[in-house]
Amino acid sequence: MEQPQLGLKISELRKQKGLTQEELVEQCNINVRTLQRIESGEVSPRSYTIKTILSALDYDYETLLEIDRSQDSKLSAIPPKEAQSIHTLLIVALVSGILLIITAVFEGIADYVRFDDDELIYGRWGHFAIKVLVLVFNVTFIYGFLISGKLLKNYLMKIASVLIIIALLGFYTYDIISIFYNSFNFEVVVLAEAIGFGALGILFGISMLKSGKQLRTIAFAAGGLELLMSFCLLTVFLSPVALFLFFPAVILEVVLLYKMITLVKEQV
Repeated sequence: MEQPQLGLKISELRKQKGLTQEELVEQCNINVRTLQRIESGEVSPRSYTIKTILSALDYDYETLLEIDRSQDSKLSAIPPKEAQSIHTLLIVALVSGILLIITAVFEGIADYVRFDDDELIYGRWGHFAIKVLVLVFNVTFIYGFLISGKLLKNYLMKIASVLIIIALLGFYTYDIISIFYNSFNFEVVVLAEAIGFGALGILFGISMLKSGKQLRTIAFAAGGLELLMSFCLLTVFLSPVALFLFFPAVILEVVLLYKMITLVKEQV
């Protein structure tokens, strides 16, 4: 437990025992000034000092750690009027992630045929529809992480999400325009996408790892797989491996959003 919550907790326990600061320090072998600074939140004591104080107050140190872990797993308070709308937006983002997995299969087939045979397997308008759908689902899905970053006070997740959304809009706009115009160097764009999304994906993966306190195991699993996939994209020659990692990575990220939804639901 960090300051000032720790100091407030010690002060509360001391008063419940009916002890003055002078009486408590006699049992802890510390001076009054040190206790005063701890209770006021001015200093963060060593674990040994905390255990000594808690022992004198007949309070279990492990119980304090359990409270600390419980608080870490919760979000900061959300105003009631905002909680419901945030909850709804996260659900929309989660559904978009599921739809992204489905439409990405058709996009992958279309891009493979286009790259290999220079043919639009679904026709121009069919290809156009798939690209637009993937773009919408992808942006909406990542927007869910932008919201999550705000709730978790994870600034790296917010920055990575905004940059990914900008990159998606840029690459897909060019990709869609290329369907109707022949001035399109597919190989160059694929190379740029691999390097660009690889670099942004590494930031995104690290941001998920930073949310481990609140989101636990799923944050480490999703962040780790995102990092592995992004590294494969950055190398370019391992990009085919990244395509296979894309689906399990998105599935884990969908589960991560579901975890966020359950945390927000507690405040709705």
